Amino acid sequence: MSRQRQGQRQDQNRSPRLHQPEQPPNLPAWMIDPPSPRRTAGDRIAAALLVLPGAATLRRRWQVWQGRRRLYQRFPNTMKVVGFVVSFAVTLALVMAVYVLLPKLS
Repeated sequence: MSRQRQGQRQDQNRSPRLHQPEQPPNLPAWMIDPPSPRRTAGDRIAAALLVLPGAATLRRRWQVWQGRRRLYQRFPNTMKVVGFVVSFAVTLALVMAVYVLLPKLS
């Protein structure tokens, strides 16, 4: 009896199996064995450009530049305040320009 209880405990501790080996998969054949990806024109052009000298270095630098954290991502609240002040100053300058130019036009 202790062996039965021990076996039950092991069955409870074991995680449930999602796919039983005896069962055939429910996926269509194209998902089980997908076709190889096609080489598009963009892939061919990129491969041709990477052969050029210095292209790999340029690509790595571009990826590093693209992956950097922008200033507005590092200091979001500061950039909001600065943006508000700049937009207020630009709006004030436009309103003052209209106020100064309007009497001269009439």
